[in-house]
Amino acid sequence: MKKKSESLIYDLAFRVRLYIASKISEKKVGNLTDRESLIIELIGMKGSMSISEIGSLYPTVSNSTISTTITKLWKDKQLVDKRILPENQRVTTVTLTEKGQKILSEIRRTQSEVFSTVAISLGLSPDQVESSQEIIEHAIGFFDKALGLNFDKENT
Repeated sequence: MKKKSESLIYDLAFRVRLYIASKISEKKVGNLTDRESLIIELIGMKGSMSISEIGSLYPTVSNSTISTTITKLWKDKQLVDKRILPENQRVTTVTLTEKGQKILSEIRRTQSEVFSTVAISLGLSPDQVESSQEIIEHAIGFFDKALGLNFDKENT
């Protein structure tokens, strides 16, 4: 990639992250931490995840921290259900409760507002937005592969 393009992508990504941080903090959904929100989104996309699957997506965070976060989402906030698999009792899976689904909808609504602003900032016409979807889908596939993610498209 040319240095100019790389620099521009970095500069745009940095500004988008700042914008998201300012908007998300204004509209903090469910009084969740960033990690809690991301875990809710992951479970919402996947439908059900084991604690170790979630932990594998956070290589810089210990499994005990992930487990503690999930326990807070389960016990304190009632946003997830935990279930021990009968066939392998060492594996605990996590799914969203109805309350968790509502919070996920709020998170997505807030993010949709932010991402609409990003699309406007790019100055794309409706036709350009539509044609960029293929490029965005390609990028999503790239990152899913790089991160070892396999999301059911119906859940996203």
